Formats: sequence, C-alpha cells, structure tokens
Amino acid sequence: MRVALFGAYDASYPRTRVLREGLESRGAEVLSIQAPPDSPPLLRETRLLLSWIRSARKVDALLVPSFGHRDIPLAGLLGRAADSPVLFDPLVSRWDTQVGDLGRLPAGSLSARRVRASDRLSLSLADMVLCDTWEHGDFYSNEFGVARRKLCRVPVGADRFAFELGERRAAREHAGPLDVVYLGGYLPLHGLPAVVDAAAELETKYGERFATFTLIGGGMFFPRVERDVAARGLRSVRLVPRMPYEEAITRLARADVGLGIFGTSAKSGRVVPHKVFQSMALGIPTVTRRSAAITEFFRDEEHLALVPPGDGPALARAIESLARDPDRREKMGASGRSAARAQASPARIGDLLVEAIQRSRDATAPGARR
Repeated sequence: MRVALFGAYDASYPRTRVLREGLESRGAEVLSIQAPPDSPPLLRETRLLLSWIRSARKVDALLVPSFGHRDIPLAGLLGRAADSPVLFDPLVSRWDTQVGDLGRLPAGSLSARRVRASDRLSLSLADMVLCDTWEHGDFYSNEFGVARRKLCRVPVGADRFAFELGERRAAREHAGPLDVVYLGGYLPLHGLPAVVDAAAELETKYGERFATFTLIGGGMFFPRVERDVAARGLRSVRLVPRMPYEEAITRLARADVGLGIFGTSAKSGRVVPHKVFQSMALGIPTVTRRSAAITEFFRDEEHLALVPPGDGPALARAIESLARDPDRREKMGASGRSAARAQASPARIGDLLVEAIQRSRDATAPGARR
C-alpha cells in the first residue's frame, strides 16, 4: 500500500508522527506531498501541485493531516484525477476552536461564518473523515452534516518513542516531593488555572515539599498562569519554556504523576489529547478531566484518575491520594500503559488507518462514488 501525506503540514507534529508510524507499521510506503506550513495562498497550492507532479507515483490514498482544511480542495481534485480517495484528519473544527474555545471570533460575525463554511466544505469534500473520538465525530455530524459512514475513529495516540521509553522506564522509589508534570500548550481547553489552584491548595495544606508542579510549554494562557503563580507566591510551581519534543517526553518520563486537561469548554469534553496518551504510554499514573470522550477509551481509577472539569480542589485531592499510595500509582501506571497500547499504539492506529483506506476505496470505486 502506498499513501501520500498531502498538505502544508508539520511533519514533527505528534499526531502526524503517529499517523506515519501507524501506516509504516502495516508495511505501507508513505510519500510526502508537502509545502511549508507557513506558505501563503496560491504559493501553497503551487508548491503542493509541483510536489505531486514530481512524485509521479500512483497512490492508494491521499491523507491530509491535522489542520489541513485549506488543502482539501486541491487534494480532492488530484485524488479524483488519480482515482485515489482522500482521507482528512481535521483533528479539530477551526470554527469551534476560534469561536467556542479561543473566543477570537465573535459568533455570527462574518469571519466566523467564513471559517465555518471552510470547515463544512473541507469535511464534505473528503471521502473519509478521521475523528479522534466519537464525541468529535458526533460534533462533525451534527454541526456540519458529515455522514456517519464517512467517519472513522482514530485516537491521537502516542508515538513509538513514548512507548519505547515507557518500556525502559524503571519503577521509581518515592523520595522527596511528588513530581507532577504537565506538558503541552496553555490553551483554554487545557485548563491550567485548575492546576494552579490545585498546587496552591496543596502548598497551603502541606507546604512546598509535598508536591512540585513542573509545567512545560507555552501559549495563550501563559501570562495569566505566570501572574497567578507569582501573585500567590507559589514555590512548588516551576514554569519551563517549550523544549524539543524528545527532551520534553524524556522529562515527562521522570514524573510521578502526569497531568492531562481540565478545561470546561465543550471542545475540551470532546477530545483526548496527546498529553494523556503520552503520559499513559510512559506508564505514568495520569489525572485528567472527566468526559464522555475519555471514557471511550479508559476506565476511571483503573487506567487513570478522572476529576470534574475546572475543579482545582478535586485535582488536589486526586494528587494527594496518589501521593499517599505508591502501590496504587504503580498499578495505575502499568494498567494505563497496557490500555494505551491496546487502544492507541502506532500498530493499533495503523490497523485503523488501513481499514479506513479500504473503506474509502470501496466507497469511491467506479460506480460507487457518491
């Protein structure tokens, strides 16, 4: 099988890495039909078209990776010309992100309507749409009219590096403060204010030596988090800038507890992000918000610990409970890692992608294309 990753995508983005590794685990040849992510309109399409012409190879499918909404029209044209189905992995709705999650565009504004129309067009032109959770799939169906037969659930998962590092990760003898690590962006759906609230509660109750919080990354909410940490005089919280991917995962692997997301937006309830799968792939006991999406994959108190969204005190209690029970941490980390491997390893994702490609080829075969 030969599959073209098509678009102005970031090859280093974790989701794209996992998709490529998944396909390669099934013996697929993966071609890169690519333009730089920051390519302006027209130049973007020109570069993609030239890359397509240079490849001059028949492919079984085109796969447009995350955030490639603008690349779907050209992918659709080339796919039909080559009789190759187009699979789209949007990962998110741009309209939902800009209006509902980030609040950058007022609902009902011309800009919001334009982004919504772009979402609808890209999702309608794709022959198969990948959704990371069924909650997200239902959203695509309800908001944009995507037929259920066009949806295939493929969790974001974790890459080989995380799983292999988890194999080598030795059980830790707990000495000193509990090492709690967050790795990721500072977006609204991540709910970092709840993490700061939890750290403040534990520091007030036990002092700074009970648990240390290392927050790695940056983004929209970073200035707010930085101000809150300083205003509360928290000595147990350390803010670390973004670092190279493998270095960041290696730091996460040393944690006693990994943190997921705690946002309260509708979008945060539809996703299970990289950080959750990465932490679990490493065998780290993980705490994240409760949602219908997370329970598609994992069971509370067996594979990970779930808390209400935006609830700093509940997060503090969950961390406190894990701190006091090393055996429970070890058992949860091992059980979570096993579940993550079964649900979202590159090999499992490869199986799901091959199934999606075959379904899309059957649906677009001569006489079957809509």
